Amino acid sequence: MKYLFLISFFFSSGVFAHDLAFAPYLKMQDALASDDFKLAFESHKFICDKELDHYKSIYKGCEQNFKNIEELRTSFKSLSEVYLENGNKKEMIKFQKANCPMAKAKWIQKPGTLRNPYYGKSMLDCGEKI
Repeated sequence: MKYLFLISFFFSSGVFAHDLAFAPYLKMQDALASDDFKLAFESHKFICDKELDHYKSIYKGCEQNFKNIEELRTSFKSLSEVYLENGNKKEMIKFQKANCPMAKAKWIQKPGTLRNPYYGKSMLDCGEKI
């Protein structure tokens, strides 16, 4: 009975869950939308170092050395998919999901006006809420 309780506790408490936190992702999304390569790169490094332990087999972007914002934006497509699938579900309801048909990619952002991370300032509000 004691073991059944412990197993039940671990599953119900989320000890085995590895939901990703959104703060660093949102910082990167906003930096890409603002065409700020330095901040986006720093945010990506933080995500790789602190957040993605259990997802590095899925997201290969942590192994890349990005030379420009376009390369980082391309990688952000896969990173967004990881967050859409594995982000903290309770936290995700606070945010909105969006899709860019031109980039053929989705992202998560704070509610409000769209801020497209795939095209930045050149097409900042391009996309659709989903």
